[in-house]
Amino acid sequence: MANRQFRLPGVEELNKDQDRVLRLPEEGQFLIVGGPGTGKSVVALLRAIKFSDEQNYVFLTYNKVLSQATKQLVGFDLKGGTLHAWFYQLQYALTKKYMPKIGKKSIDYDQVLDIFKTHKNTHKALCILIDEGQDMPIKFYESLIEFGFKNFFIVADQNQQITDENSSRKELADVFGLEVNEVVELKQNYRNSHPVALVAQHFFTDPASPKPDLPQVSNAKLGIPILYSYKEVKKCVRFILREADRDPSHLIGIVIANTKILKILVNELTKMEIELDNPRPIVQYYSSVDKKEASLNFSEGGIVILNDKSIKGLEFDVVFIFINGFEVYNNELDVMRKRFYVMSSRAIKKLVFFKSFDNHKLDSMLPDEVILQRQELS
Repeated sequence: MANRQFRLPGVEELNKDQDRVLRLPEEGQFLIVGGPGTGKSVVALLRAIKFSDEQNYVFLTYNKVLSQATKQLVGFDLKGGTLHAWFYQLQYALTKKYMPKIGKKSIDYDQVLDIFKTHKNTHKALCILIDEGQDMPIKFYESLIEFGFKNFFIVADQNQQITDENSSRKELADVFGLEVNEVVELKQNYRNSHPVALVAQHFFTDPASPKPDLPQVSNAKLGIPILYSYKEVKKCVRFILREADRDPSHLIGIVIANTKILKILVNELTKMEIELDNPRPIVQYYSSVDKKEASLNFSEGGIVILNDKSIKGLEFDVVFIFINGFEVYNNELDVMRKRFYVMSSRAIKKLVFFKSFDNHKLDSMLPDEVILQRQELS
């Protein structure tokens, strides 16, 4: 496969707001908010690089895929991992017991708070850098503060809350005692083309985080995103393979709702008989259901299939979203809008939606044809 451009921008490429963030003191509590593509992860990673010589930091992400991607992006063994794994290890190191739970899944943070109160923290100077900080509950932060950690650098976007337990911007600011003017906002969208950004902004729901500025209209040359209706998944797969064949250096992201659709796509993408001009693209995928470590390469072209939670924080040259399988529960439309906000904003150059002809469940939530064209896939 062909290599793709996958690198951190240099310090000289930062805008004034990003540069302001990079110049913040090494110690203290900082909250950086902004929409997709505004460089939140970039400034967090550049800050981690500043600390890399002394190793007195930990860089934490919500999911395994983003953790792996960030390590590849910086080009060295970034000290960190996922938020839950690090938190579990911290608690276990203190008690030699498994994490207290409420039921099978939820952490009993009240018990954790009591545990942390009774133990002495010998790592108070540790700098904790957190990407996608809105996806952890506020009691997670209260526990760390109770334990005695003092240095936090958190990047977050309330519009990208797609987990059951999360924190709002106000909660994060309050728990660290930050005034409104002490929260840094990033607003310039460096990722999406103008047409892609229009679709993403259609799903914007929460003014607590700043709406990213739209990219220049001159970036609209790649065309308007399209919603294709299909009768056979095979036609979608053929379309995706031909898109991958146009430029083997492009990394294509496919977003799916469940493991059933994942298995169908993997099978078709790897076995379909089709004539291509270039070697068949590499197909990578990850599912948390398999309980395996994420092992994906983001530095080469090809195809990556992920669900909407695993795709958070990533970016792809082209994104295909399969609408089938996504459901609105308890009439919580804003929850689904946030999920689609995350999914659609992953695309740099091109964004395509697929849905079967007989699926109309989310039609009312989608943008109109002015910014999202409709077409039958024949």
